Amino acid sequence: MPGAHVLLNVPMNARPMQELLRVDADAQKVGGACAETYFMNINITGKWVEAKVHKLGRGSGLMFNAGVGEPHTGTKWMTFGKIMLKVVHGRTSEGTAYLNFFARNLKMAGFLVGGLLGEDDHTEAASPTRACVQTVEV
Repeated sequence: MPGAHVLLNVPMNARPMQELLRVDADAQKVGGACAETYFMNINITGKWVEAKVHKLGRGSGLMFNAGVGEPHTGTKWMTFGKIMLKVVHGRTSEGTAYLNFFARNLKMAGFLVGGLLGEDDHTEAASPTRACVQTVEV
């Protein structure tokens, strides 16, 4: 489903000021109404991120945009608490830039993990739009 999605939220259901780690992604359809959906932007924030980013003098979070890097390039594994994250640039055979997102050790976070990759319900986000649902007539 296209739109803004929370991929990870640690701890689950945390208010913004209590979030240790949050990953938001913007998913967009590329092509027609029933085309593939790709991540175009990924934003990683939270207290664990701020602690590392401030050491680098960059601000309060990490933002990634499709098309900024060459395909198959991106971050190395980044550790926040015990969770490891990685963002990699991709490109379709037609030339559309997108982002891949990887997460490791979610069970070792020490907290319940919310978001689409955690314990939150992902049914709506994984469902095709009404216009793209295939029906079979009997």
